[in-house]
Amino acid sequence: MRQARARERIGQSATVRAACGLCLMLVTLMLVACGGHSGPSGSGSPVAASVAPAAQLTHPVRVDGGRISGLGEGTLRVFRGIPYAAPPVGDLRWRPPQPVHPWTGVRKCTAFGASCPQGDPVAENEAVVDSQSEDCLYLNVWTPARAAKERLPVMVWIHGGGFVSGSGSLPAMYGERLSGQEHVVVVSLNYRLGVFGFFAHPELSEESAYGVSGNYGLLDQVAALRWVRRNIATFGGDPRRVTIFGQSAGGQCVISHLVSPLSRGLFARAISESPRYEDRGVGIWSTLTLEEQEQQGLLIGSSLGIDEAPSTLAALRKVPAQRLLTATAPAPRSLAQQFVQPPMPSFQPVVDGRVLPEEPWRLLRRGDWARVPVLIGSNQDECNMWLAGVKPQAADTVALTSRRRLSWFTGPDWPVLAAQFPAPDYGGLLPATSRLSTVLEFNTAARYTARCVASQNLRAYLYYFSRVPPGDSEGAHHSAEIPYVFDSLNPAHAAGRAESADLRLAGQMADYWAAFAATGDPNAPGRPRWPRYDPAADVLLRLDAPVGAAKTPYVGACAIAEQADRSR
Repeated sequence: MRQARARERIGQSATVRAACGLCLMLVTLMLVACGGHSGPSGSGSPVAASVAPAAQLTHPVRVDGGRISGLGEGTLRVFRGIPYAAPPVGDLRWRPPQPVHPWTGVRKCTAFGASCPQGDPVAENEAVVDSQSEDCLYLNVWTPARAAKERLPVMVWIHGGGFVSGSGSLPAMYGERLSGQEHVVVVSLNYRLGVFGFFAHPELSEESAYGVSGNYGLLDQVAALRWVRRNIATFGGDPRRVTIFGQSAGGQCVISHLVSPLSRGLFARAISESPRYEDRGVGIWSTLTLEEQEQQGLLIGSSLGIDEAPSTLAALRKVPAQRLLTATAPAPRSLAQQFVQPPMPSFQPVVDGRVLPEEPWRLLRRGDWARVPVLIGSNQDECNMWLAGVKPQAADTVALTSRRRLSWFTGPDWPVLAAQFPAPDYGGLLPATSRLSTVLEFNTAARYTARCVASQNLRAYLYYFSRVPPGDSEGAHHSAEIPYVFDSLNPAHAAGRAESADLRLAGQMADYWAAFAATGDPNAPGRPRWPRYDPAADVLLRLDAPVGAAKTPYVGACAIAEQADRSR
């Protein structure tokens, strides 16, 4: 009976969920990669990094657990695969992260740790996440500091991937150029994903001292931020000037940390790129209630045939990782199908009353959040990542399916919204739908957050990334800004398409991000001025060639979408 009720509830909740691609974020990140790395697979074994032959071991430094050495690479010291928590394996599966196990001697942190389990995502350029293991709670540090006393700004990157894929060791997000050119300490990290990171179950909640389950991926990030606060001075970083920044699901994680009581005091500024965090309105892929995720957990246990075991949790913790991945993997679908249909099962942050007391957009509006400077934005053609490759004969069908989903979320506001994006103005129904979806699900979320921050007399900086590299058929799509932020764009990796304007824009964006990390204000001499966001003026910085301040686009549609969100 309990499983039957769960199936009914999950079937109902499926109609209010839509995926922007389970492993597709990883695909795009790899496509923009400036290089690759390869190494042996193995449970918990490090992944060989791309290391110059002349690199030398650094002098040991002490961190939680013991002493470590990294590699000297040019002007940087680079430490890869630093454990920040105990391996969440065996009885520690689906528990909050525990303190790192100490070691003796000097641990060589010269290779990336394994990525967290996530199936077998492969990009078109045949780059892959090389090694996967539940033993995956590692972080990486790039630092130009030669001594602890330098106290440089710290930028902690949270990768995207829809909460089910990605890694802190993807080449497009290597920190060497951002760290070396901007003189900041860059940290990237892994966190548990999918069924390992966001699985909830009534018995897990009963086991918890707080009566909750799920959110293990967010708790991993909190543990990593606490590690940074305790240890980053060893690398010349300033624990008082920590900036968290992330994209897509990583940007949503940034929003979660802004509103989570557990993250207070662990960072001084926040940068969120293309978050899609609102749940009850048009921003779909955000949060589930604890009850919803627990019921989904019951269905997963039932599908594995162990829901009636004497100890369900003990049995679940013994299920091999690959079997869990297989049992919870959605059926293969095209890019467009993954965009217009909800994934089942669905894994994302849980409104559990502890990590997330309420839905993030409500806490932001109420002022119950960390109240730090925020830099946030979105891209012009976000949804082209999923819809640009649809075959012409299927274009109208896909567009109409997507519009039905959007009309459900926007309710009575749908006709007015749809009328603002007439098909002839965008070259057809599908491109018009893509732009409409981008505005409702990404542009609105970024503007809404900036408005909340600014209305509470705190510094907010809103951007709109619209640069389309020559020959790119997907435009300024979801994740297109990442190689600009990390200044990892170069003509070679872009197949010769990048122009000097792109390289200049990459340098400018890295400058803005680093300046914000240093001072809470992205402005500095030599760059176009970025106006502080004012809801009355509604002016942002358009990141294009050239860069410049501009009126926020689609304010009418954004305002209607915000109202639709608040009415649900």
